[in-house]
Parts: sequence; structure tokens; C-alpha cells
Amino acid sequence: MHKVDVGLVFSTTGPYGALGRNALAGAQLAIRELAADDAVQIDAHHVDPQGRPELYRSMTAELLAERGIRHLVGGITSWSRKDMIPVLERYGALLWYPCPYEGFEANDHVVYLGGCPNQHLLPLLDRMIAAGHRRAFLIGSDYVWGWETLRIARERLSAAGVEIMGEQHILLGDRDCAEAVTRMAETGCDLVVNSLIGPSNHAFVRAMARLTPRPQLVSANQTEADLDEMGACADGMLSIAPWFDAGGDQGLSGAEAGGTRASCFFATSYVAIHLLAQGIRSAGDDHPIRVFDAIKDRRLDTVLGPLRIDPGNRHTELTPRIAVAQGGRFDVVETFAAPVPPDPYLIQTGQVRTPLAPADRPSLRLVE
Repeated sequence: MHKVDVGLVFSTTGPYGALGRNALAGAQLAIRELAADDAVQIDAHHVDPQGRPELYRSMTAELLAERGIRHLVGGITSWSRKDMIPVLERYGALLWYPCPYEGFEANDHVVYLGGCPNQHLLPLLDRMIAAGHRRAFLIGSDYVWGWETLRIARERLSAAGVEIMGEQHILLGDRDCAEAVTRMAETGCDLVVNSLIGPSNHAFVRAMARLTPRPQLVSANQTEADLDEMGACADGMLSIAPWFDAGGDQGLSGAEAGGTRASCFFATSYVAIHLLAQGIRSAGDDHPIRVFDAIKDRRLDTVLGPLRIDPGNRHTELTPRIAVAQGGRFDVVETFAAPVPPDPYLIQTGQVRTPLAPADRPSLRLVE
């Protein structure tokens, strides 16, 4: 039997603590299920960085250097992941990252399980373009997820002839959204792309619900973990993810989660633990390179549906599902026919520039 120490790095307090608690619960459920496994036993060590970047660095270093841990599951924001990566590189460890993110990254010490823009944001925007929306307002949290998702949205929508009526960013945790809602309403937009997270997101959706008429609200990061806070104010909002708790049709439900509201954060963290255990069984130990080699480029059946981890960019093929919020739950209105290959740099997707395309690169000259 392999007994493996694993670090769970989730902020269960702080500006996005609800998301961290939900993801942690999913990982813990998988660990409890593995207790009956006669091949792999996982001893979990949870740390709570409280949403503070400097604590992600120090707590990751403590897990890896002092406890000798080689695998971490966690991180919610891209800030947290980017702060953990230098520590992972220093100690040769592997992060199983369970959240959707903005793309434009591929690191040998990360397995990206949560989806990149060609699997979440772009399919949702394309649906809105096809529906005839022509005036969009963009709003997001003031950090890399908000900046980059709205950049991609701006370019995708503009290329399709949609006018961008305005854009605004709000500090993480800031609940004062009245000015943003007023500004948005004054533009006369018929579409709002929302990349806010945490309390800012909840406050904005509640304030927006008072508008008549209300523009169509769409988001690539809304889950069941948010609906309890937003209630009926979220009705009509469209979201996209590889998993929604739609009656347990994907092999996992809130009931199986011990009463916790299951969300995509919950389900992907659950899958991360089971994939890690599967890799350890196949590799025969927990060496990060051998574990990754044991599961990469294989078709894997999970509660997210069939998936495959690309051996080159280390991102995951996922099946997008688009859902509408109604009555405190998400109802799936579209499921893609097959998993979508990851395209983190949007090389194959088209219509969206990659950062520093050749025409944008500065001409540099060496001066002694």
C-alpha cells in the first residue's frame, strides 16, 4: 500500500472563502472514498492562505520543504497559482489545479483541470453572438482573471461586430457595486459579461436584479457555490462549466457530497484526488513526473465526463455545459457533443489575438 501525504491549499476564509470551502469539500470526499482502497491511502494536510498571495507562497513552501509533500491540490485564483509556481519549481512538486482560468500558461509543475477560455468563455460568447446581442458591458474582479477574461471577451465580441459599451474592474471583496450598476445601465447594453468572484460578484448580481429591463447576464465562473448568496436575483443568468449539479446525472450530487452544495469546484477537486490516486497506482510511487506520465494522454472516465490530459500543454479535454440559473439551481440547456481539446494560447481558436503577436512585439536593439 502507498501512503501519500497530499497538501490541500484552499482559502476557506477571505474574499473567496466560499469557493475554497466548496472545493475543499470535494477533495475531502474523494479522500474518504479512498480510505477503502487497498493500494493508495492519502493523508491530507489542509492550509488556509485566507486569499492572501504571500501566504500561498509561505504555506506552499512549508508543505513542500518541511513536510516533504510532493503533490498539492488547490488554489482558486490565478494569483494564488502564480504565487505557488516558483515554490513548486524549487521543490519539484506538482499542483493539481481545479479551477477555470484565463489561459496563456503551461507549466511543467501544474496539471490544469478546470478549463481554459476556448472551453468556457468563448463558447458562451459565441452563443450570445448567435442570439443577436450587439451591445455589451464588461465587468470583472481587479486581478488577472478579470483582466484577461475581459480582454478576450472584448476582442471576441468586437470581431463579431458587438459594440463594447463599457468596462469596469472591482477590487476583490468590494461589495459596493452601485456605481458599476448605474454606469452599466446608462450604456443601454443588452449583454453583461461578468468575471467578478466572491462577495463582489454576489453584490453586483443582487444590484443588477433591480433593473428593468435587465440585460442578459453571462459568466464563465458562476457555480452552485454562488447561488445560495444570490438567490432569485441570479435567475436567467447563463454560466458554463464541465459540471453542474443537475440531478446527479454526471455521477455526483449534493446528496453524495454529504449535504454540501456540490459545484464544479467541488467536482473538479474530487476528480483531482482520484486522478492523483490513479496515477500513484499506475506509477508505483508518488514521484510527480512518473505520476503525470502514468495518466497523461489517456482517456479517463470521471464525474466530469470523459477527459484526457494533453501531454504537451498539461491541460484537460473537457465537455462544456451551458446552464441557466433558475430557482436557486442551474438547469443545463446545452451539452457539447464531445470533449473540447484545450487551447490555452488560443492558437487554433481564431479571432482572438495572443499576447504580443508578431506585429505587436517591440523591436529591440542591444546597446553597450
